[in-house]
Amino acid sequence: MPDETTVTLRLKDVEVPATDGATQAQLAAAVAARLGLAPDALNGLVIRKKSLDARRKSRIVYHYQVDVDLDDEDAVLRNSDSQVEIAPVETEADPLDGLASGPYRFRHMPVIIGSGPAGTFAALALARAGQPCVIVERGEAVEQRLRTVNNLRRDGTFAGESNYCFGEGGAGTFSDGKLTCGRNHPLVKFLFNQWVEFGAPDEIRYDAHPHIGTDYLLRIAKSQREHLEQVGCQYLFSRRFVDLAAGGSAARYKVSLDDGTTLLTDHLVLAIGHSARDTYEMLLDRGLAIAPKPFAMGARFEHPQEVIDKIQFGKQTTLPPAEYKLAAHTQDRGIWTFCMCPGGHLLPTNAQPDHLAINGMSYHARNSGFANAAVVVNVLREDFYRGHPLDGMRFQAAIERQAFAAGGGNYMSPAQRMQDFMVGRASKGELRSTYKPGVSSARLDQVLPQFIVDALRQAVVDYNKKMHGFISSEALVVGVETKTSSPIVMLRDKSLQSISHPGLFPAGEGAGFAGGIVSASLDGVRIGRAVLDDAISTALAERLH
Repeated sequence: MPDETTVTLRLKDVEVPATDGATQAQLAAAVAARLGLAPDALNGLVIRKKSLDARRKSRIVYHYQVDVDLDDEDAVLRNSDSQVEIAPVETEADPLDGLASGPYRFRHMPVIIGSGPAGTFAALALARAGQPCVIVERGEAVEQRLRTVNNLRRDGTFAGESNYCFGEGGAGTFSDGKLTCGRNHPLVKFLFNQWVEFGAPDEIRYDAHPHIGTDYLLRIAKSQREHLEQVGCQYLFSRRFVDLAAGGSAARYKVSLDDGTTLLTDHLVLAIGHSARDTYEMLLDRGLAIAPKPFAMGARFEHPQEVIDKIQFGKQTTLPPAEYKLAAHTQDRGIWTFCMCPGGHLLPTNAQPDHLAINGMSYHARNSGFANAAVVVNVLREDFYRGHPLDGMRFQAAIERQAFAAGGGNYMSPAQRMQDFMVGRASKGELRSTYKPGVSSARLDQVLPQFIVDALRQAVVDYNKKMHGFISSEALVVGVETKTSSPIVMLRDKSLQSISHPGLFPAGEGAGFAGGIVSASLDGVRIGRAVLDDAISTALAERLH
């Protein structure tokens, strides 16, 4: 009697010409041809990896790694090349596995300040252990937040407490959702599966350059909130964290909000993001251990998407919008592209009134017709530090105020043709950009510090050598990009607690421990575990006494 057990085979490198569109049927045909089988002999096919190879413009191909189920795998293995093997059993590191069994001791619910990736994943870790928390968010829930930020793009109406930086999901909600990460990190697969579970497109599991898109990120934030509320978590939207004091015998901390609400807690997670400058000031006044750290600053480069497509793909027109990743160096500084958004939009990401900072975002379809990327320069400690822990923050703010003035107010962004930026002259005529409320011709080379201008000019020359045509009459330099990362670090010990405030857990990008959606989410998971570990230690100590 034949053995009906199905064994999965893994094909390491299957090529599908990009001109074929790389549909599932075309991939299946390529796999079957590689195995010497008819397409209907495949019982199932799962994509494990997918990447685009455009190094040869005359032959652009997709590379796949796939797992295939067959009836007679032995015959295929005997007759196939070394690129076919039995697929290993897929295992997933789950940092939240087994949390429900811990002997926790919580007198009060943990309080999380901030609902961005770090705060949300800290809450998810606690929820897996059966411990609900309170999540305080100074901005609005995503449904209301979307309307508020659209007002800013439409007519320059700025809301200081709910904007592209503050609100449910954090600054990353309105971004490309590009999941830049080390694929080999054991927890990355866990994160990706979590996002898919909450509504992300399935292809982020296998794309070489995965991205989610703002439209999906909005849905994911709402889905995560609904899940956390179902397990007992409480959201306090439009409430700003304004003070921190010792809680006496009742609790480690008393947390004060701007509406007069007071929360007692023994475990306070600070996931406040990179733009909560007023909160930085308050925490420093309360004695929190904060130190300055280097960051990066520059501008956004924006091209018509067709310019980048032609550079990267030649005459090929059936491919998704092209992207790029470039780097250059001066004698003592790095210059690199950051958060490149093919088919994206530029948007205002200042979190303070009469400031101007910008970022890039894209929807999942990436169909704006324009490509943008931050090009940023290392800002070293000696560039800004004058003896105060928040000097980097003040350096950022000064540039943002200059950019606001240069744009003419109402959150218009200063912009300059790349060719004009290179030679130091004002741009004339219409400047086509996705930025809203709009751009104004201005000398960005007079807004940014000279060391950044010099570095950007050198980078443009280097980039144009690698991507001939990068310097284009239609390319713009739009600015300024000031928020690649936090200018401070909230110092913490091996238990991830503040070195000055036990029971307080600085988390994510705003605390200086992350630089994007993936790293902030990973830090949130670690923080959630650290809170639970502290609760276990407390419970064990009480048993001993």
